[in-house]
Amino acid sequence: MKKFIFPAVLIVTLSALLTSCAPTYPREKMIEGVKRLCKKEYGVEVEVKVENETLGVRMPLEGLFNAETLQIAPEAMDKITGVMLSVSRVALSSDRSIEFYTIIATDKNVLGAEIVMTRYVVDLRRYFYGDISRGEFARRMVFDVRLNPQGIIDTWLGGFTFKETTLDSFICAQISRRILDEFRDNKMLAGKFKVSSCDVKLEKEVFLLSVEIAREGLPMSELIHGTSWHDKVLELCLKTASYVIYVYDFKDFEKITAHNKFDNKTMDIDKGQIKVWRKRRIRIE
Repeated sequence: MKKFIFPAVLIVTLSALLTSCAPTYPREKMIEGVKRLCKKEYGVEVEVKVENETLGVRMPLEGLFNAETLQIAPEAMDKITGVMLSVSRVALSSDRSIEFYTIIATDKNVLGAEIVMTRYVVDLRRYFYGDISRGEFARRMVFDVRLNPQGIIDTWLGGFTFKETTLDSFICAQISRRILDEFRDNKMLAGKFKVSSCDVKLEKEVFLLSVEIAREGLPMSELIHGTSWHDKVLELCLKTASYVIYVYDFKDFEKITAHNKFDNKTMDIDKGQIKVWRKRRIRIE
């Protein structure tokens, strides 16, 4: 699946919005503003809801996925890009406080199949002010493809249900996605490891990273009993978590615990160690 990067026209359009004073979309007109923009400019009819400070948009499409490649169809991606532009414009130019927005693209012909994209509005502002790079901005979007039973129920009943995003849940989702991306995209790791699962949650002031990561292509004795790669896997997970927690300046936790279900190994670091761990050099042979 290709990573999503905003086009240059979005930078120009939204940069202008950031310098605007009066809200273009007052709070009472925000939902209708999103619907009108998406319909007028991109020909997409969307459903819009607000849960506390999260703006949710569901966009039903036909042919969301290419039947042969199972990738997002280019035509669908163009519409998704347009809807994200519209939602960004409204979120940045409304007097209603919006911290996160979630776009849910569904396929009319595949019940429950969803592409879910969530952004933190603070990241959006920082990107347009030049405070974070384009590559980092791309990595800060939580992107997921899933089969959602609730989406099937919503379609049957004609409703729209989505869960609000909080900063801690967003951080957990981003840590999970970055760990998965690291083992998939890093040339030193891709093909050498099998990641069966990666779940992250914040519970009782502890970030709990539960992964199942196995090394492939080694003799059974090293696979089970070797120590050189077992610890490094956990270290890499802790480094990734430390980086994400640090860049969002999240303070409401005490430690990070990483557990690999494959070998039942666990490793922790305390809150005060994340500044060092986010820059730690880790080499996995």
